[in-house]
Amino acid sequence: YTEEEVVDVLVRCKVQTPRYVRLTRIIRDIPTTNVVEGFKKANLRQIAQQQLQKQGLRCQCIRCREVKRQRLTTDDLQLTVESYETDATTEHFLSFVTGEDQIAGFLRLSFPHQDAALPIPELTGHAMIREVHVYGPVLPLGEESQGEAQHMGLGTLLVEKAKEMARAAGYGRIAVISAIGTREYYRKLEFALDGLYMTAVL
Repeated sequence: YTEEEVVDVLVRCKVQTPRYVRLTRIIRDIPTTNVVEGFKKANLRQIAQQQLQKQGLRCQCIRCREVKRQRLTTDDLQLTVESYETDATTEHFLSFVTGEDQIAGFLRLSFPHQDAALPIPELTGHAMIREVHVYGPVLPLGEESQGEAQHMGLGTLLVEKAKEMARAAGYGRIAVISAIGTREYYRKLEFALDGLYMTAVL
């Protein structure tokens, strides 16, 4: 493919990417000195972004909308919920966004269909938090937040909203996969260790 053809495909892909998807990488990270034949530019994302701007378009993926290092207050943010269906679940993408549609944090909430056969029987009747992520710089221990998104309590607000939505949908429990380092965080949100997951009664 020529550079123009490759960039055109990437531009069209980025424009059509749903807002709840994060395009982590769009080209293999191979040093150009190791490429014997074919397309050799390693900064394809940057080239595609420049082409988007020329056309007056923008990518809606999570990575392109992250708040980076901006300082914010909760007044700068609005909670949005985008829902979509899969074969076995109804998915809800909860996110805090700025007026410029930059994303400060998000949560993926999954409602398994009642007739769907779950691969993990102990999750029957549970709503599922699949991911929680808040952007922005991490502060040293004990340092006060000056508007960093990671230290505004957005994760807690997202989890509480997820519980509220699951309760309203008729679920009696909600589960989350939790690494050892985040278990204490979820305990404070009334989750308890339950096998491979942490769960909370709604």
